[in-house]
Order: sequence, then C-alpha cells, then structure tokens
Amino acid sequence: MIGTFKIDKSFFGHILEAQLIAVVMAVVLSPWFALWPAYLLGGALGVAFYVGREKRDTETGLGMTAGSPKAWLKMWIRWSNLTDVAGPILAYAAVWAAYLLG
Repeated sequence: MIGTFKIDKSFFGHILEAQLIAVVMAVVLSPWFALWPAYLLGGALGVAFYVGREKRDTETGLGMTAGSPKAWLKMWIRWSNLTDVAGPILAYAAVWAAYLLG
C-alpha cells in the first residue's frame, strides 16, 4: 500500500456528503419508488460519485493523464483514496444492516 493509513476529518466529511447525496436522491425518487429502494439507488450514486472522484484525484495527484488505466490500479493501493471510498460504503452497509435487522 502507498502512503499511511489514517482516519481524519475528511473521512467523516465524505461519509456525510455521500449520505446527503443518498437522502436527496431518495426524496427526489420517492414519487416513483418506496423510501428504502430510493435510498439504495441514491447510495449507489453516492458511491459511484466517490469512485470517480478518487480516480480523478489519483490522476491529478500523481500527474497522470486523464483516463489513465494505471490510475485505477493506483487508486486502490493508495490509503488516502481507499479510505475516502471505503467510508461511504461502510456507512451505507451500516444503514442497510440497521434497516434489515430492525
């Protein structure tokens, strides 16, 4: 792994921002879907947003050209990118676990 593992303020900020995306999408989609399926779709959009954003950050941070296939590999082996993507995924997993178990 490249870099050092750390949980900082941006980790929690990414979680809050991704949850905001999911909630807004749930509200927008609620006329057509029930609340939880709409939240699921919004959550998928939030995760996709962060995967794309972290790939772009990897490209610019390492001086790679846009669309570089090497950036996809580097994104998953840099701690800073991995924790930024893992935060929203873990938050969605926790919310769905609470829903399914509750």
